[in-house]
Amino acid sequence: MQYYDQHLHTYFSPDSKEEFENYLSQSELPVVTTEHIDFYSQNQSHDDVIPDYEGYSKKIAELNQKFNNRLLRGIEIGFTYADRDKIEQFLAGKDYDIKLLSIHHNGRHGFMTLNHDVKDLKTHLEEYFGLMLEAVRNAPYANVLAHFDFGLRGYDNVKVEDLQDSEELLLQIFETMVSNGQALELNTRSMYRYDNDHLYDYAIDLFKSVGGDMFTVSSDAHVAGDYQLGFEEAFNKLRNHGINKLVVFQKGIAHYVDIPQ
Repeated sequence: MQYYDQHLHTYFSPDSKEEFENYLSQSELPVVTTEHIDFYSQNQSHDDVIPDYEGYSKKIAELNQKFNNRLLRGIEIGFTYADRDKIEQFLAGKDYDIKLLSIHHNGRHGFMTLNHDVKDLKTHLEEYFGLMLEAVRNAPYANVLAHFDFGLRGYDNVKVEDLQDSEELLLQIFETMVSNGQALELNTRSMYRYDNDHLYDYAIDLFKSVGGDMFTVSSDAHVAGDYQLGFEEAFNKLRNHGINKLVVFQKGIAHYVDIPQ
């Protein structure tokens, strides 16, 4: 089994218009798309994002006849504690190969639009990582924590020292993930498009310090041109941290594979 990109989006997510075929045509590897589910509170100017599971499964079945069963099913779960029951109700009885766990908003505003003009970084980090800890504790069914730095993308020049102020929270998050058997994602979009590469060096070592050895590398592509974005650099980073294996999830089961050369 070879490693493959495990965080991709198509037109089954509201923030992408990409076609499955444009990922499938780039390699002979498996392709798994991770379409969004997010619930929003009444005071947010967003409609709930609920995946069309039947349409998604039908499309994958059709394409698998043409592309040698290379398409797998995935979902990116935007977790909030208030919506935990609705999330679990949606997931019940559905067959996903991989479930990503994300913290996209706090019930009042989205974290991609938040910036230092709204809230100082230290206060924000306490809230954001607190929500992340709540998520991993209440969503043990998730396989991967995606882009741990998502909530930092709206801030300029976040330093490792800023994260160290929240290290106790991060340690609790990572300890819970290890207990749950959850992997830490290296999100190359965050690393190389949002310049948070240095934060991942810190996170890798902190995750390892509590026994974490499950890592994924994913592009978070919303267009096919970002497929496997920055993978070679991310693979080298992991090797520099003494890591030689990644995990891929199929039918929710983790499989360790060698980091590609």
